[in-house]
Amino acid sequence: MNNEEIIKTESSQRQWNEELLHREKMNMVVEAEDYNLFTLLKPKIYMDGNQWCIHWGEEGNPMEAIQGFGDTPYLAILDFNKSFHSKIERKSKQEQP
Repeated sequence: MNNEEIIKTESSQRQWNEELLHREKMNMVVEAEDYNLFTLLKPKIYMDGNQWCIHWGEEGNPMEAIQGFGDTPYLAILDFNKSFHSKIERKSKQEQP
């Protein structure tokens, strides 16, 4: 391998390493965003059966709360975030008993 080939190889390796570092930083940013809502609202986290539950709202009334469930706390936080951003379907006055 001559000197020029070595320089090209090192440059390629450096570029690949920089790309990996960038991906890792972006993953960290996304993960931090996932935790922002959880940190801001400070919901309760507990085991419910065999899953983790994130609960924010009135105790004992799941209809008045936002909840997320998952096999890990992180997955429960992701489900909680999804629930937080979901639109609720409200019944019209004609549909209500």
